[in-house]
Amino acid sequence: MKGREISFCALAFLAGDFFGGWLTLPPLLFLLLAAIAAPAAAAFRRMMPVLLAFFLLGAASVQVGRMPPPAAESALSLSCKRLRERASTYLGTMVPEGDELAVLRALSVGDKSDISRELRADYRRSGAMHLLALSGLHVGIIYKVLCGVLFFLGWSLPMRRLRSAAVLAALWGFALITGLSPSIARASLMITIYELSSLLRAGRDGVNALAVSALLICLADPEAPRGVGFQLSFCACLSLFTLFPFLRKLLSTRSLLLRYVWECVCVAISCQAATAPLSYLYFGTFPRYFLVTNLLAVPVAAAVLYLLAASLLFARVPLLSDLTVNLLTVSLSLLNGVTRIVAGL
Repeated sequence: MKGREISFCALAFLAGDFFGGWLTLPPLLFLLLAAIAAPAAAAFRRMMPVLLAFFLLGAASVQVGRMPPPAAESALSLSCKRLRERASTYLGTMVPEGDELAVLRALSVGDKSDISRELRADYRRSGAMHLLALSGLHVGIIYKVLCGVLFFLGWSLPMRRLRSAAVLAALWGFALITGLSPSIARASLMITIYELSSLLRAGRDGVNALAVSALLICLADPEAPRGVGFQLSFCACLSLFTLFPFLRKLLSTRSLLLRYVWECVCVAISCQAATAPLSYLYFGTFPRYFLVTNLLAVPVAAAVLYLLAASLLFARVPLLSDLTVNLLTVSLSLLNGVTRIVAGL
């Protein structure tokens, strides 16, 4: 299968996984029907039987996943928890206790336990709550930071492979620390597919990468499509790959500042257009000032992650370590202040 066929098959599997959770038919029946549909697709070379087969396989996967009783927490999950606790403790040695440290822990390792009720309400009213929930935004920023740090390796094929291996190892290490949440796993899988496609000299396609990553996540966790975070993340990324390019072309300018502002607006509109119905359905609210929040808070959140990387990199360097940590604390205070102002509008 090539091109959009991969996306359609993954979408069919995803639909079967999602709706199969409401069906009570035995999983063997789904597998039997899929086994009948697959040869029919090969014999008649039609796409519909293929999609039906993937739909039935998705329905079977969720039914099979629910058969055994809930197992005890896996060793991998326990290791992820220990890594996150150690990382969270280390962050406490860099930034003093308070709202700044609470937000830093949420932004970097997904630990939101220290965020006060008032601060959480400010982030929710301002439309910046997605910053506290680890997502593809964080993975994308970390990916850019890593690529920037490793620029000195050059662009020959062996060095590109070495850089890709180092970047992917760091991204999956970050994913393990954060507990392999669906959004982080999806983003890490997408970047992995991107990097492998580049090394294999295959065409890069964001929609296909998203579809394949969603398929792999569903195979590992059939209950993932019923999670609110997975649905919001999937819809936001799909909109970024489809609606965002169209909106970005509506304005052509040579001004770098105006182009940056316009792209931020397009990203905000694209994400909200896809996630607003789900947000209202699940939470009954819609952030009225999401454009203001994305123009102000998102760049500051990105600066926080860049400064965190610099703080970790220069942790043993005199003067630079203090400078980067102070700038990091100031950026966190600025992020919280911007969020409070927008929330109060």
